[in-house]
Amino acid sequence: MLSLRIAVASCRFLSSRSSSAASVSVAKSNPSTTTAVESTRKLRNNEIGVSEDGGQKFIGFTFYSRFPGQQDPPYKPSEALMIERVKGLRGRPYWEKDVMTKIGLPMTVKHSNPVIVANTPSMCAMLWKVKHLIRVTPITFPQGLPEDGDTTGARLQQNGQLVFIPKLKSDALQAATQFNFTDRPEHMDRETLKKQLRLEWIQPWK
Repeated sequence: MLSLRIAVASCRFLSSRSSSAASVSVAKSNPSTTTAVESTRKLRNNEIGVSEDGGQKFIGFTFYSRFPGQQDPPYKPSEALMIERVKGLRGRPYWEKDVMTKIGLPMTVKHSNPVIVANTPSMCAMLWKVKHLIRVTPITFPQGLPEDGDTTGARLQQNGQLVFIPKLKSDALQAATQFNFTDRPEHMDRETLKKQLRLEWIQPWK
């Protein structure tokens, strides 16, 4: 529940940020002349500039389109990602284990326990180093994000959809207001209960 709360908070923070990018374009000239850059093309998200040979420079890599002037279809990336480990870490190099520990999936965590991380350039750079060990699923919000940030009743499905079930929220409120049985005077701790059951096992006729 804590990871869901952190994911919702990070998504609200990332969605509130407005991306201001400058507009540049590249006009290739003859090999003897240098590349001219004009302010006619808008930079993509996380794009930091254009290389001399016409590639799009991002943080950590340079992208070259397959066809000249190729434009990707409009796509809104997810603000959060669900990461699952699909392979074991036994025998893997130490740098991969360090990355998996930073992500939150060390060797002590089971394969069935996913983690939720923010979809940021630094996090994606770490995920790229261990892409052969994990499964990345973008988290979508078909019902939208709660205005008050309350994640009670939230359920993260296997396909990455975060849905809010009213029945789960009512059950959580009922469990929070329910009487704690450990405060009852007739409650026995573990040692007393173990001793009593041992006596009944030795002398079952009593």
